[in-house]
Amino acid sequence: MYRVLIADDEELARLRMRKLLQAYSDKLEIVAEAKDGVEALEKIKSEDPDIVFLDIQMPGMTGIEVLSKLDSDKMPWVVFATAFEEYAIKAFEENAVDYLLKPIESKRLANTIAKIDRIVEKRNSPQLVETIRHLMSSQTASSSFLQRIQVRIGDRTVLVNVEDAIRFESEDKYTTLHTDTNRYVIDAPLIELEKKLDPEHFMRVHRAHLVNIGRIKEIQRQFGGRLKLLMNDKQRSILPVSRNFADKVRKL
Repeated sequence: MYRVLIADDEELARLRMRKLLQAYSDKLEIVAEAKDGVEALEKIKSEDPDIVFLDIQMPGMTGIEVLSKLDSDKMPWVVFATAFEEYAIKAFEENAVDYLLKPIESKRLANTIAKIDRIVEKRNSPQLVETIRHLMSSQTASSSFLQRIQVRIGDRTVLVNVEDAIRFESEDKYTTLHTDTNRYVIDAPLIELEKKLDPEHFMRVHRAHLVNIGRIKEIQRQFGGRLKLLMNDKQRSILPVSRNFADKVRKL
């Protein structure tokens, strides 16, 4: 019988998880719940659960911070519950014990339980701990990059999630941020943005263009070997690739 802890700052999310786990009452026992990161850490230490369904974004302490404070020899099996977009999750999919994308589906949860069963059968706990540590390291590094961009519009400040950015274009002393629905002028040079954005997701392709790699639809080869990019946006934007960045683009 697995001892289970549910940690999520949303009461409805905890309720839904409890209902989903009822289907596994023959092998799972919910021993505690936590509504924030601090309480989650306390309950993990006091209740010693086998499995923790852990929300990543919680007040007081994130799920990653909770894990960083646990002893490796007492590490439970951790399943992250997250509202991240699927393409963001892929960045650490190979390293996680497992993840559940909110809203959680019963079939996806069944796969998670089956995965944990296989791990137990193989008695693979040392490798599992290393997997969790790897995830913690990867996620911490990722969080050091810019997650949202502040855009001033009159007397308002709009926060744009970086994953919504299709491309950045340098125009004179300003930079234009293009999304699916808007264009924003930001007071930051392209070279500064390049340093703050995750290179796994964003690439400089020209002195005037920085693009979201996931929004590149085609790499077009022109006469003389020059490259152009067709972006996956409503405008079907075509951007030049300078020779300085051509090798990186070819490796995509």
